[in-house]
Amino acid sequence: MDSLFRSIYCMSLPLLIVLVVGASVLFSLGYRRYKDKPWCRPVIGILFLGSIAAIFVVTLMSRMEKAEALAPTMIPFASYMEVLNGGNPEILRSNFMNVLLFYPSGFLAAVLFPRKWHPVLTILLVCIVFAGISMGIEYCQYARTLGQAEMDDVIHNTLGALIGSVTGYCLCRRSA
Repeated sequence: MDSLFRSIYCMSLPLLIVLVVGASVLFSLGYRRYKDKPWCRPVIGILFLGSIAAIFVVTLMSRMEKAEALAPTMIPFASYMEVLNGGNPEILRSNFMNVLLFYPSGFLAAVLFPRKWHPVLTILLVCIVFAGISMGIEYCQYARTLGQAEMDDVIHNTLGALIGSVTGYCLCRRSA
């Protein structure tokens, strides 16, 4: 499992974007065709739970505990300031991967919520839930010395859920 995530992390960003867009379009085509089948929502629910499990595996279970906790970075967009001041540009890739990690969960959550709900309510609820999940993950990383808790991670994770929920709504629910 860890090697799968490493191989995804090492892919070129344009290829990752093409794969995500392609998977989103294919999912929406399948959803439009099968949305009224009794098995459709349970399958989406299973995919959603799998995406949540992937988040926890990548962020908590695949990391080694450090000897001592790093101080949390609570300044929004500190990673960008670090890169602009000559820091490692790999940080930008990490930020993008945080967005990408939460995208599928946001996408699937937007599809799972009841169709009669207003889209703004659906998207707002998805963002609030995933901001909370992300804060919980950052707290666990800090408490269990699994890495540095960063405000930027919460921002990028929530952004991924936001982009995913808007895309999921536009591709699947809007046409439903």
